[in-house]
Amino acid sequence: MAKTAEMLLAGGKMLPVHCATCYSPMFEYEGKIRCPVCGEKAEVTKARGKSEGAIEPILRKKLDQLAEEVRGETDRHSAAEILELMKLILEVLEKLEAR
Repeated sequence: MAKTAEMLLAGGKMLPVHCATCYSPMFEYEGKIRCPVCGEKAEVTKARGKSEGAIEPILRKKLDQLAEEVRGETDRHSAAEILELMKLILEVLEKLEAR
């Protein structure tokens, strides 16, 4: 939690996506997207007016993982939480495609 607070105090912007490695929130700081806990980085580059980079494959992989998780989930509350995460990821992917 301390590393997340440090990133916020340094001016980082918390994103509605989580690290594929440690599941902590990802942050945008100085034009780069990274995890303050484990340091995983996702480079975002501009190409033809669209934001493309490593973040999209990470999000799509996470979406696939969550789909497998929800398939086997029998608890309604847990399934609802997984579906909410999937919804957030889809919203981020939609915003990235709209750029």
